[in-house]
Amino acid sequence: MRRIITVTQRKGGVGKTTIAVCAAAALARRGHEVALVDSDPQRSASHWAEPGNLEFPVYEMALEQTSVSAWAHDVRSIQAGVVVIDTAPNAREMGASIALANLILVPCTPSGLDLDATRQTLAIIDAARKHRRDRIKVILVPNRLDRRTLEARQLMDELSAFGEIIAPPIAARAAFVRCFTNGQSVTSFMPGDAADQEIQQLADAIEQAEREE
Repeated sequence: MRRIITVTQRKGGVGKTTIAVCAAAALARRGHEVALVDSDPQRSASHWAEPGNLEFPVYEMALEQTSVSAWAHDVRSIQAGVVVIDTAPNAREMGASIALANLILVPCTPSGLDLDATRQTLAIIDAARKHRRDRIKVILVPNRLDRRTLEARQLMDELSAFGEIIAPPIAARAAFVRCFTNGQSVTSFMPGDAADQEIQQLADAIEQAEREE
């Protein structure tokens, strides 16, 4: 059965592409047949893939120049067991990718603006849930977070109030920047590094959410 995982957030700059690429790579390394759809006009995931070192194909499929129905048809036509969508932070693209998703990852950094954007994102997801017979699962991903700080504890408390699954936090690490520069995922570039361990924990949460359906 094909699974579609959308990575989305109403606010830009929260690390969507890093999470999309690295989570996709971790799932591919675990034996899943994975493809990534880059629907963001900024093309960050496509740039990441240009050296050809990623463990999965990346399809550049921006929604700007096409209808939602045609775009959705093209996404559904991708031959892969797991399709990860890196989504632009605007209502049209978010709505289209959320409507297709079985599972949604919502990155959030320790910022009041991010929390407001997360509320807006969850409101869009809740609206989509009303039109679906199956359940859309959500994993909130605390990102760029130092677990030792008061900010981290406050963010985890805030996120828990939303009533969704919360992934283990991911820290702001230079490893992710180096991986982008080399066109690799952290799983292949720095296996066993702290950054890789955090991505593996996210992959664990994704697989657990899929098993519980």
